[in-house]
Amino acid sequence: MKKQATALTALAALALGATIAYAGSTPGSGIVGSKHDMYDLAVKKGADYGTPDSQKRVCAYCHTPHHKVDSTVADYNPLWSHTIEESTGFQAYASYTFDGVVADPLVGPSRLCMSCHDGAIAIDQHYGIPGTMNTSNTHLTGDSWGEIAVGSSQSLAGDHPIGFDISAAAWQDAGAGVGGMPIFGGAINTTLQTTNPKLTGQPFTSIGFDTKDGKLMFTCASCHEVHNKDNQEAYFLYEKQEGSAICLMCHNK
Repeated sequence: MKKQATALTALAALALGATIAYAGSTPGSGIVGSKHDMYDLAVKKGADYGTPDSQKRVCAYCHTPHHKVDSTVADYNPLWSHTIEESTGFQAYASYTFDGVVADPLVGPSRLCMSCHDGAIAIDQHYGIPGTMNTSNTHLTGDSWGEIAVGSSQSLAGDHPIGFDISAAAWQDAGAGVGGMPIFGGAINTTLQTTNPKLTGQPFTSIGFDTKDGKLMFTCASCHEVHNKDNQEAYFLYEKQEGSAICLMCHNK
């Protein structure tokens, strides 16, 4: 299952807008009222979280049916309406226990995620409208417990690695790593271990972003379902945190 939004999906979401009565903050209940509903955040939390869209739109903060934002570095652009994080200098995670090769930590949808989670681009910027987010609001600009800017200062050094080919990583993880030490204990599940009906029985590689050149890249979307539809847990996670199910979905521990 490749988590790539299609143009049709984006347009349908725009058409539905904020009129969906059943959507909300409950995991799996939809984008409206979720933590990715920027209009709702601005209305309920005030100016520190930006200015509400004048037409009360929800999907428009990220998507547009026309005039998408172009980028010279983004390799994935689902009719994007938001300023794109174009830096190619993000620091990637590195560890003695990680042998994955990270050519671009922001490959695929991860670059779009960093367009809000970099702590610099205003979360309410869209449709060419300048963002008005309060930059002193550390919940949006900081990278500490309870703060959302995981890409602050263009660093992902303290986060689960992204931007590596998971098919290659799975192969490496099955044997000995650097200096003969088993990587991550030497085990990645070949089939996802999950109760999520959208992923049950799927191979580990199914959570990768297909670059169309033979690689399946681990991205933010490998763990997170940004539209709050197929997730089992808050933080848009595909599996629950209870019992570390989100970790054990891939890691055989």
